[in-house]
Amino acid sequence: MRTHRVFLEGIIDERLNIQPMSLAHFDDLLDKGWRLLGFSMVRHSYGINREELCRTLPLRIRLDYPPLLSRSQRKLLRRNAHLEVRTSAINLTEEKQALFLKHTRRFSAAAPESILSFLHPDPTIPVPGIELCVYDQGRLFACSYMHLGHKAVSATYCFFDPDFGHYRPGYYTMLLEMDLARRLGKKYYYHGYCYDVPSQFDYKLNFYNLERMIWKTGEWVPQPRISKHVLGDLLF
Repeated sequence: MRTHRVFLEGIIDERLNIQPMSLAHFDDLLDKGWRLLGFSMVRHSYGINREELCRTLPLRIRLDYPPLLSRSQRKLLRRNAHLEVRTSAINLTEEKQALFLKHTRRFSAAAPESILSFLHPDPTIPVPGIELCVYDQGRLFACSYMHLGHKAVSATYCFFDPDFGHYRPGYYTMLLEMDLARRLGKKYYYHGYCYDVPSQFDYKLNFYNLERMIWKTGEWVPQPRISKHVLGDLLF
């Protein structure tokens, strides 16, 4: 495993048990690099990717700029325009649990057994949440969840039926969430993190109005949209 002393001295690895909180407090935690994970909020400045220790890069998208979409994103929205999208408060059902389990069968190891690994059973904790459910001819095939702060939203989790992968449901629901967050007047869309090495999270860099957080200072700085992760362009 690749490590070095300076890297290890700067590691952040923290967890909070979640409880009801004000929308402004939720915003503040997101701004400091925290994210929701089941019954906790976590933040960590490192990860393991392909058996190597690497840095995490917290990401967010500015929603108060013109909603610039790439040509491929506009094409995806047009191609999926026939799908039905239902938006409501979070409501975890047996149907959604079954869909979640089908989604997790794609994982080769340590597959979670319940949606509650990612979502609190009370949809109002720590702040109110919204679900977007996507149907094709009446069949549910994707669910995504986000939680609402005062000026920001957290993209909490998404799962889908792999048989409907041609709709690119994970990416598609992100575009739906961003549009809904804009219409609700939110300023920031927090969609997780990527690594400072190529990984499966690189798709999160393929957006305009992107920002990343610098762990050392807590500052958010512009991050150019890139479709391919180029490590040499990422400075710390």
